[in-house]
Amino acid sequence: MPEFIFVAKNARGENASGEMEAVSREKAIRKLHDLKLTIIRLDPVKPPHWIWYVIEPIKPSLIVLFIRQLAVMLNAGVTMMRTLSVLNQHPGPARFRKALRRLMTDVGAGYSLSQAMMRSPEYFSPFLIGSVRVGEASGKLVQTLDSCANYVEKEYVYSLRLKNAMIYPTVLMTACGALMIFIFKFMVPSFVPLFLDLSMKLPWPTQLLLDGSQFFDRYAKTVLLTGIGPFSVVVYYFFKWARTTPGRYKLEWFMLSLPWYGKQVRYRMFARYFRSFATLVAAGVRISASLELLARSLDKEILMRAARAQMDAVRHGLSVTEGMKMAGIFPKITLELIAVAEEAGKLEQVLYRLANYFDEEMSHGLDAVSKLIEPVVLFILGGVVGFILLAAFLPIYQLAASF
Repeated sequence: MPEFIFVAKNARGENASGEMEAVSREKAIRKLHDLKLTIIRLDPVKPPHWIWYVIEPIKPSLIVLFIRQLAVMLNAGVTMMRTLSVLNQHPGPARFRKALRRLMTDVGAGYSLSQAMMRSPEYFSPFLIGSVRVGEASGKLVQTLDSCANYVEKEYVYSLRLKNAMIYPTVLMTACGALMIFIFKFMVPSFVPLFLDLSMKLPWPTQLLLDGSQFFDRYAKTVLLTGIGPFSVVVYYFFKWARTTPGRYKLEWFMLSLPWYGKQVRYRMFARYFRSFATLVAAGVRISASLELLARSLDKEILMRAARAQMDAVRHGLSVTEGMKMAGIFPKITLELIAVAEEAGKLEQVLYRLANYFDEEMSHGLDAVSKLIEPVVLFILGGVVGFILLAAFLPIYQLAASF
């Protein structure tokens, strides 16, 4: 359901701002009128454009710098409007400066910082918005911003390491593809007439190579042109389905089932979950309220459902550990550790330690795959080249043996 943010005045003339869900703008206006509120401003919260799922709008390091500068200036006693005005003057990408100007305008119009951030979802993640919301409610905005900066920085470092690990195999596979195209397009057609003129029975590797080359030469353009339309339709509907709640949930479970990669996704999800939970608990918010905000702040449907299950369990008088058991996705060792932490009153420390543990597991996995991927890709590339050379020279050896 669409979400709206509003600034209004109540019956006593006091300013009020908030968030609400409504089917349409008209329904939102009617709900606010029913609450006896005079609307000053009402804006829809739009999801980020699909293009930002493909490309990165700005580097996360810039977001980290912005959050840290914001925390430092607020901690020094500078007002929010003055802080945003100063930060707007710093150099950076034009589109990000535009987002910061809108942020300052929205805060000046009466929105809170978290509500203003909701208007730029391509730059400010749900976790960051939710954490700022918690900091505003608890009066610990500066501490929360510092924790968020550390969190975003860790996520950026992990993503950077993952990208660096994939650069080498990507380059090799691209070179392999270019080599295959060159062979099928230029190399194989040059010696096909020689084999056909000799009317000899070709070995199966050579025959397979010739059939592939002829198919590529005759039908490559046809297959490409006729496949663009259906492929585009499939991709469009896939992304549309993947953005729905059931689609996200099923896609996330599929990713978790993949060999190696699924384990890394699971580690990353747990690290994000426990660090987010610890950040909220450290802000001094009640467990039930932390879980409610956690469910609104996470970007994985599996984790959101897990947080809701925990929230329902806690509200019915159960412990956090019992709620995690009901969620059904957490490892047994984490349940035992959190049970001990609840008894000892050290939930925040254990949550941070669990987040660091899963961070380290991710790092070990990346180190292992970076060392393994190079020989595997070289083996595949060598196999392809070896097969092509075998297919090219076998008929020559066969022809020489016949004399």
